[in-house]
Amino acid sequence: MTAQIPDTRPGNYYVTVRDGKRYDFLAGPFRDDHQAALDLVERCREITERLDPWAHFYAFGTARIDHDYSEPGKLNRHLGLPGVTGGAA
Repeated sequence: MTAQIPDTRPGNYYVTVRDGKRYDFLAGPFRDDHQAALDLVERCREITERLDPWAHFYAFGTARIDHDYSEPGKLNRHLGLPGVTGGAA
């Protein structure tokens, strides 16, 4: 398995989950730091699978969104993350 090359474009990066048409932001935002989101994908998968037995069938990844959106990820408290990470929002 090859490692994903981090995106260097500016924006808020999140760990995401997708189930068909449903999706959510699990961890973040990581301001201009895609690698931080990539590093937490597997940890978010583990936590989500403990909380929801159907999560084994979900897709996990990352997403970049404009700096205008900076809501905290749903699992931030489980990960010890503040509302906004990686710099000023």
